[in-house]
Amino acid sequence: MKKLMASILVVLMIAALAAGCRPATNAPGNSQNPVESQAPAVSNVPIEVSSTPATGDIVEGGTLIVREAGDPMSFCPSTAADDYAYAMMQNMFNRLTKLDNSKSPIPDAAESWDVSEDALTITFNLKKNMHWWDGEALDADDVKYTFDYIKENPTCYFSSSMEIVDSIEVVDPYTVVFHMNTADMSFVARIGWYGTFILPEHIYNNGQPWEENEASKTKPVGSGPFMFESYKQGENTTLVKNPNYHDGVPYLDKLIFAIIPDDTTAIQAMINGEVDTISMIPDAFLDQMLADPNYRCDRNIYPSPWRYIFNMNNSIVGDVAVRKAIALCVDRNDMSQKVTSGVMPPEWCAYPAIAAWCANTEDIYPDVDIEAARKVLEDAGYTADADGYYVRGITVDCFEGQLVDMTKLLVANCQKAGIELILQVSEFNAWAEKIGPDPSGEGWMMECQGGFMGPDPAALASRYGTGSGSNYASYSNPEFDELCKLGAAEGDTEKRAEYYRKAQKILIEDLPAINVLGWAGYEASRSDLANLPIDGEGKWGWNEYTFTHYVAP
Repeated sequence: MKKLMASILVVLMIAALAAGCRPATNAPGNSQNPVESQAPAVSNVPIEVSSTPATGDIVEGGTLIVREAGDPMSFCPSTAADDYAYAMMQNMFNRLTKLDNSKSPIPDAAESWDVSEDALTITFNLKKNMHWWDGEALDADDVKYTFDYIKENPTCYFSSSMEIVDSIEVVDPYTVVFHMNTADMSFVARIGWYGTFILPEHIYNNGQPWEENEASKTKPVGSGPFMFESYKQGENTTLVKNPNYHDGVPYLDKLIFAIIPDDTTAIQAMINGEVDTISMIPDAFLDQMLADPNYRCDRNIYPSPWRYIFNMNNSIVGDVAVRKAIALCVDRNDMSQKVTSGVMPPEWCAYPAIAAWCANTEDIYPDVDIEAARKVLEDAGYTADADGYYVRGITVDCFEGQLVDMTKLLVANCQKAGIELILQVSEFNAWAEKIGPDPSGEGWMMECQGGFMGPDPAALASRYGTGSGSNYASYSNPEFDELCKLGAAEGDTEKRAEYYRKAQKILIEDLPAINVLGWAGYEASRSDLANLPIDGEGKWGWNEYTFTHYVAP
C-alpha cells in the first residue's frame, strides 16, 4: 500500500506533465511561423518538440562535445547551486532520484521508495550494484553521510530543505529511511534537483569542509556514467566513459564540455563542427539552424517563467492598487512576439501552465487594458499630476539581456496608464547583490527575473511563503501559507492540485509577482545523434548522456 501510493503519485506527476508537453497543432516549426497570440482562455497550450530523433544502427564510441557557458565553481556537486556545473555533475554523480526532461522525478541511486501513509517516513531502496570510480561500494552509509552533512552545514544549498528531516536511519546497506518532522510529498522530487548528489564518505569524511577537500578541486570521485579525466579553466572539462557503470556502459567514449561564454561564438563553433550540441540557439541563427538538415532542433520549455517581483515592504508598490494597475499594462502577446519572435509563450498562470495537473488556468492574470489600469488607480484615490502621472518614481531593476527589452515594453504601456517606471539595468552579479528580501522596503521596488519553479508546486511556498529565503517579495499571507502546507502534506494527487490551485488564486489577487512569459528556447544537436537528454522522459535524467549515441549513416 505504502509503495503503491508513492509509485502512483510519481506516475501521475509524470503523466500530467507529459500531457502538458504534447505537440500543439498551432505550435511553430520555425521562427517565421511564431506561436499564435494566445488569449488567457488557452494559456496552457503545450509546446511542441520540433524534430524527430535520429534512427539507425548504433555506432559504439565517439566523442560528444557539449557547449557550456562557463566554468564550474568546483567539482563538489552538493554545496552550491552551480548552473555551469549541473550537466557535468549529472553525468559524474548519482542522486537518490533525478529529474527527467519533463522535470519529473525518476529513480536514480534509489530503485524505488516507500512513503508512509502519514508521509512522515520515506524509505529509499537502493540499487545493489553501485560503485564509486575507485571500486568502493556506494551504499546507504554514503547516503546518510551526505544528507547528514548537508543538514548540519547551512552553507550547503539544500540545507534549509533538510529542516523537515529529523533523522536518517540506515537499515541495511541497501535501505535508508528518512524520518520527517513535516509531511511534504514534494521531498522526493526536490532531492532530484540541486545540491543533493551522493558523495563518497570514504573520500570526504576526513574532518575537512567539503569545499576544501581535494576531490572538490581537481580529483573528483563519483559514481556516474562518465569519469573525470581533466579540466582546463576557461577551455573544457573532459569525461570518459565508466566501464563499470551500474545502469549500463555508455555508448560514447568521451564527453567534453567546451566552455564558450558567448552565444554567437558557441553557435559558430557548432556550425564549424567544433561543438555537437548547444542548449540555446541565439535568435539571429534560429532560422538558419532550423532549415539545416544537419541539425536537429528541439523547442524546450521549462517551468521558469519570466516575471516581475514587487517589494511588498515598499510604500509605493506595497499598495495592491498600484500592482493591479501595472498588471493591466502587461501585454504578454506583444512581448512574446517582439522580444522572442513567439518562441516564448505568454504565461497567464501563477504556477507554470505546462504543469497541467496543478496549474490554475481559470484564475489568471488580466490581459492588457490601459483604461482599466487608469480606473483602478482612480478608484483607489490617485489623481493625475500635470504630466498625467498617477504614480511616479517606481524603479524596475533588471539584469542585461532580453528581460530589458521586455521591460521597455512594459515601461511604455505604464506611461500610457499614468505610471512612471524607471528602468535600472545592471550586470547580473550586481543585480543579484541588490535583489533579495528587503525588510526596510528601501533597497529596491520592483525587479524582473526568471528562475525555476519546479520540480513540484511546493516551489510556490519557497518563492512566496512567509519567511522563505527565496521570497524576494517579502510576501506574507497566512491563508496562502496554510494552503501550501496542506498541499505539501497531501498524498492524493488531485487533492494536492486543488490546494495549490487555491493558493494560486490568492497570488493572482494579491499580486506579489506577475508571471509574463514561459521560458522556452531551441536547443540544437547534430542530426546523427540519438537518445539525447530531451528524448528521455521517464527513462533518463535531464542533461544525462548515458544512452546517447551516434547512428550509422
